[in-house]
Amino acid sequence: MMKPLLTTARSIGWRLVAGAVVLCAAASLASAKEPRVELHRKWVEEKDAEGFYPATSTKGHFSIRSPIPFNDYTIIADDPTVGQLVLHGMGSKSTDGYEFGAIETEMNEKTKSPDLVAVVHDTAAKLGGTVPPLKVEKSGDEEFVFAAVAGPSRSAFMRVSKTPQSVFTVVCEYPTDQREIAEDLCGGYLASFRLSR
Repeated sequence: MMKPLLTTARSIGWRLVAGAVVLCAAASLASAKEPRVELHRKWVEEKDAEGFYPATSTKGHFSIRSPIPFNDYTIIADDPTVGQLVLHGMGSKSTDGYEFGAIETEMNEKTKSPDLVAVVHDTAAKLGGTVPPLKVEKSGDEEFVFAAVAGPSRSAFMRVSKTPQSVFTVVCEYPTDQREIAEDLCGGYLASFRLSR
């Protein structure tokens, strides 16, 4: 059950978007055209019977249950090295400092398949945190890894996965001093992720 401490969704979660772009881009977007953002739905507030917000990506290939209202969007960026990058995301930020984000980055013939463990370690470095040993698992054509990143002020629970078509990054970031609440809340969020191909 969702905790009452979480209140309102306020942002798309640009830090997570930037990380997802880096996953598949071999060059900086600084020399490319301004990314195009399609905001499909803003601050969706429809709850299910358990108090969560069912989130199915409008143009992506995944769904998740969010603890707070969310935004549903697509970002299209032209990269001079790998061509067009297409990201489908759903995310939000609470006034209590929690950030929930799920992003699909479509692969093309020029993008390199990322090292999932390296992606987690990159996130840990940005948070100034540490990561316990990780194990990459496989289910069908999806490879995935779960991780808990512990930083001094901000921490995160992550699920990073890839299929031959896309890379999926699911992150629940939270204030480190709220670890006990976050374990339950973030664990449920990550566990609710589903591919919808």
